[in-house]
Amino acid sequence: MVLSADAITEIEDKVTFFVFTDRPEVAEKFASELNNVSVTAFKIPQYGWPEATLLRYKIFDSHRDSLDSEILMHLDADMLFVSNPWSRVRERLLRNSICLVEHPGFWRPTGASRLVLYALRPLLAYKDLRLRIKRGGIGAWECDEKSSAFVARKLRKKYFCGGTWFGKQNSIIDLINELSRQVNGDLEKNIIAIWHDESHINKWAVEHHHADESPVLCFDETYPQIKELKPLIIAVRKDEKTR
Repeated sequence: MVLSADAITEIEDKVTFFVFTDRPEVAEKFASELNNVSVTAFKIPQYGWPEATLLRYKIFDSHRDSLDSEILMHLDADMLFVSNPWSRVRERLLRNSICLVEHPGFWRPTGASRLVLYALRPLLAYKDLRLRIKRGGIGAWECDEKSSAFVARKLRKKYFCGGTWFGKQNSIIDLINELSRQVNGDLEKNIIAIWHDESHINKWAVEHHHADESPVLCFDETYPQIKELKPLIIAVRKDEKTR
């Protein structure tokens, strides 16, 4: 991720990657070879699943005093930069302090474009209809009322991904602190949300104002409904990454 970002970033963008890893020495080694971005590495435990994703808000919150950038952006490690996203990121924050990215699997075009999509892919139309009837909206919503990530049926409108989100520094610090406490509260009750950190950020989304971004910042080439979008950051498939 950082290497591809270095290749497409202009030096005037002043981008720093805060890398959370159990092997900071590796991050520091390749950081010395970068030209346009810098790296600050933080050592964290070698978490298993699902702790590695579920505890990310706690991890970020524990290092919040060191996250000293005007804009903070979370990115999963398995991302590939294919075009410079930074002007788009700044644009999305002109009127809002936080921006969430719609999940590529649940994003749908609007208006006539959606009708064309459903006409060409009737199975997708059928699946979407089933989701709307069963869950009240398209998305992998937390439906367990005991979880603090539970979203009421009538509020299940847009579903956002957990792999990319960003905002102004103070607002992101508030977000990670709130969601860290929310996850911890669930864990104290032996509750784990269905999609871990992603479930919690979708609960946050229905309770707070924010900007929306299409999946161009978390693009997944396997979803046909987004093929007309021009990606800036691509989520690399796990099997491809490890070949």
